[in-house]
Amino acid sequence: MIVVNAVAQPRVPWQDITCADVHALYDDYAALLDAADFAGWLDLFTDDAAYLVVARENVERGLPLATIRCDSRAMLADRIDAVIGTQFFARRITRHMISAIRPVMTETGCVETTANFVVVETLVDEASTVHSAGSYADRIVVVDGAPRFAAKTAIYDAPLVPTSLIIPL
Repeated sequence: MIVVNAVAQPRVPWQDITCADVHALYDDYAALLDAADFAGWLDLFTDDAAYLVVARENVERGLPLATIRCDSRAMLADRIDAVIGTQFFARRITRHMISAIRPVMTETGCVETTANFVVVETLVDEASTVHSAGSYADRIVVVDGAPRFAAKTAIYDAPLVPTSLIIPL
């Protein structure tokens, strides 16, 4: 996980994994979540991928506590099964906006990126609201010729967890 501070991490040049491929991966990430295509979304992760949702305050203090911690794609699949199969919640529409995607570390077959996100949520018969905003710290690798998330950390800016952290950030 990246260190969060007031200064942006320096950008490094794109190498093995191109800017276009990474942008396409993030575009697919947002589109699949917003369409509730969770099977397609899971395909964007490696089998041993880590997915964390962490408060910015915890990252800044170096605290390991994560609101959501999945240490493999199988754990992500279990979480999605719980969301769509066993839990009851009000129908919601989400829109994920991802911007400022920057490479901050590259090595052969791997790139670490940072990006900003805003998730807007609309419940039935209610106005749209900002559900969450923050940044991503991700590790992307190539699997079978396609970029995949090997690690994805969503760092939300608000000091409190959104009241309904159901759909992944």
